[in-house]
Amino acid sequence: GKKSTIYSKVLGENRKVWIYNPDITSLVKSENKKFPVLYLLDGDAHFYSTVGIIQQLSQANGNGVLPEMIVVAIENTNRLRDLTPAAPPIASLEKANPFINFLSSELIPYVETNFNAAPYRLLAGHSLGGLTVVDILTNFPQLFNAYIAIDPSMWFGNEKYLNNTLSQMSQKQLTGIKLFVGTANTMPKGVTIGQLKANKTPETQHIRSIFKLDQFLRSTKTGLTYNQAFYTNERHNTVPLLSMYDGLKFIFNYYLFDASEKDFADSSAVIAFRLRKHYENITKELGYKVSAPQAFINYLGYDALGKKQYSKADALFKLNIDWYPNSNNVYDSYGDFLIV
Repeated sequence: GKKSTIYSKVLGENRKVWIYNPDITSLVKSENKKFPVLYLLDGDAHFYSTVGIIQQLSQANGNGVLPEMIVVAIENTNRLRDLTPAAPPIASLEKANPFINFLSSELIPYVETNFNAAPYRLLAGHSLGGLTVVDILTNFPQLFNAYIAIDPSMWFGNEKYLNNTLSQMSQKQLTGIKLFVGTANTMPKGVTIGQLKANKTPETQHIRSIFKLDQFLRSTKTGLTYNQAFYTNERHNTVPLLSMYDGLKFIFNYYLFDASEKDFADSSAVIAFRLRKHYENITKELGYKVSAPQAFINYLGYDALGKKQYSKADALFKLNIDWYPNSNNVYDSYGDFLIV
């Protein structure tokens, strides 16, 4: 990625951000393609692992488990100041933690002006960063489309912010928004999950507060698409990697087009129909037009052409023309089909 410095009028200081653009590692560059943007708190700690997960699951080995994404990782200056919420209730962004105002009024516009950012945004944070993720979801849910809170510090302020979330979120309609919470095993040795409810010691407050949030989210109808994972063998500082992996797969669980050997062997045009429907669903989920990679459809078309599966090749090449009408290559490929 690349490092940039942005002066924040809201915070009165320079802020460093690390930015990964998928074109850095993509074998197929696309000037007009738009990408979802993942905003990452504690960015200098989690940038490399997060980019690695996304690159592996969206580009490497032909994977299409996730969409390619821009990652914007924010370095800390004063972590405690930035990643602890303002005292509730919060009526507006101006009365929120200034760091949230920086995100909404300065950083997001900067990214969307200077990069091929699609109108789909994610926010991820760990520990106090996870608390901030839940705080933004509680007070300004429309700021992001999806949230990943990794072992969030819901205990902070003697659970004042947790209780604010429980009271505020029950009154909100969060349909179309997704949240994944990854929880580490921070219980003291000898304490089991079954004993947690009766255990009121400070050592268990961190995990008890997260489970309190989980129980609320599972039992309250807000429209939120929610999932939580408890990692028995991970501690607070080891859980981010697995949580990010699982969280992204949960958020984009509809994205993968699972082509089988049967699809390659089938001589009919069914696969072209399936691809069209699949990407119509992705478009609906993400809220903007998304098509299968042009090179992937071309590959399938030429594979069908080589096997003399003509109706299949015809449908695939025409699908590419529908999706990429301004590309010379799609017409050239269809010309190869017509010649045969």
